[in-house]
Amino acid sequence: MKNGFLPALRIVLRVAVLAAVLAGAAGGTASAGTPMLTLSNASLPAGPNTVALDEQALLDMPQVSVNTSNEFVDGVTEFTGPLARDVIGLIGRGTATKARLTAVNDYTVELDLAEFEKYDVIFALAMNGERLSLRDKGPIWVIYPMDDYAELQDPSYNNRLIWQLVKVELK
Repeated sequence: MKNGFLPALRIVLRVAVLAAVLAGAAGGTASAGTPMLTLSNASLPAGPNTVALDEQALLDMPQVSVNTSNEFVDGVTEFTGPLARDVIGLIGRGTATKARLTAVNDYTVELDLAEFEKYDVIFALAMNGERLSLRDKGPIWVIYPMDDYAELQDPSYNNRLIWQLVKVELK
């Protein structure tokens, strides 16, 4: 039963994402239906290997707030968005162990997917209650809870705080 539960859950989540994307496309806002984030997973044997999420699909996911500081903001700042592991769950991890994240300017970073399980990394959509704009590191900024773990104080983690995220490729 346990082995059948996870594949069934993935199917339900995929259907929910597709429904959210289609619902967003039917809405009247200018950005509705416009893909904001593309997920792909080459390790999946069958089914959709790519999912495109619009803003509403990401906003409809459970939102988590992380209060933390980093070298790109002044002091402790509140960031809000879905957990990275929940977003990844929409396409399914398959046998992937790495993620390659790409920004709108083609800046990329590769990391172990295990980090999304170990830490409450979020795909921040808002900072201090205000939606992130393209001018202010948005619309999606990868945020680690830097202040919650001593090991995240290592400067190498600042390179993982990719902003203007547009693509996540699982390998």
